[in-house]
Amino acid sequence: MGCRRRAPRPGVAPAAAAAAAGSGRRRPARPCRTGSVAVISDAFHTFSAVGGVLIALVALWLGERKSSPARTFGYVRAEILGALFNGLFLAIMALFVFGMGAMRLMEPIDLPTTPMLMAAAGGIATELVALWLLYERQKGDLNLRGAYWHILQTFVGSLLIIVSALVIRFTGFLAIDPLLGMAFGVVLLWASWGITKDALHILLQGTPQDLDLDAAISAIRDVEGVTDVHHVHAWSLTSSVNVFSSHVRVRSVAEGDRVLREVSSLLRERFQIYFSTTRSRSAALRPKKGRRPRSNNVARVRYERDNGRYTSRPRMKRNPGSRGGVQACSARTGTPHPWVHECAKRRSASGRTRADL
Repeated sequence: MGCRRRAPRPGVAPAAAAAAAGSGRRRPARPCRTGSVAVISDAFHTFSAVGGVLIALVALWLGERKSSPARTFGYVRAEILGALFNGLFLAIMALFVFGMGAMRLMEPIDLPTTPMLMAAAGGIATELVALWLLYERQKGDLNLRGAYWHILQTFVGSLLIIVSALVIRFTGFLAIDPLLGMAFGVVLLWASWGITKDALHILLQGTPQDLDLDAAISAIRDVEGVTDVHHVHAWSLTSSVNVFSSHVRVRSVAEGDRVLREVSSLLRERFQIYFSTTRSRSAALRPKKGRRPRSNNVARVRYERDNGRYTSRPRMKRNPGSRGGVQACSARTGTPHPWVHECAKRRSASGRTRADL
């Protein structure tokens, strides 16, 4: 059923009614709706809360999909995109409430207080049940905590509707409705800023807000056998999944595996980090001051003077089974490179054997 227009009063011509409507006097609201700014702002906030729950359900469904080579983490960040959309939508609705409240301050209308009280009473009843169900569960889940605060803000909005309706009924002060509606619009902006800020913080891979990074580093350094911790990074995939990466220097290679197990267990049990990547390095392998670290593919490295710079080259040993050693190999393969392994690689690629040399 649509809203039907209120019939003109008997004995008043349509032209006179139109002139009265434009003269700045109070206009009555349509019979089938309240027209209350407070009710509309509370409805927008309720719609945002319901939308947040629906987005969380869709994100949960997408998060259960298997990962693929193109998306190794799957679709777990769909929750963050949904939260960002929800925050932006809430900001737009808050601006709409401000505009509507300003219009009602300039041109107030008569509001039916009975529908306002009925809507607020029904909202309070459902919100109290929801708050009772979520109070204990929201303490250990960030998603449920966000839903809990959404419902709490909606509960405050319902109380504002009751205050507005009672003031209008007993005093006739119509400006109370747009004023309280705009006040609740501030709550909408505050909620929008919190949701949008958290979503952008996760998308920009900021440090999780519930993680004390200094405490985590200090705890890792207290592990037996750890001498240093560096290259520490922490970020969030979603609001409840944190990732941690670090390099740990240990006293000896033999302690590496034990230290990695203890660090992983520490991060999981104390800091609730279930995805951690830790790389160990022995302090005994640390190069001396002024020397370069040994290369992985060169067994022995010596430093010699070459045009005023220190360069590393492998020690050359003449192969008694070859004629001319490195120089002969370089001449036969057509390459002037003096390194043994490069020469052998090029010789193998050219199809020559040791007997050919």
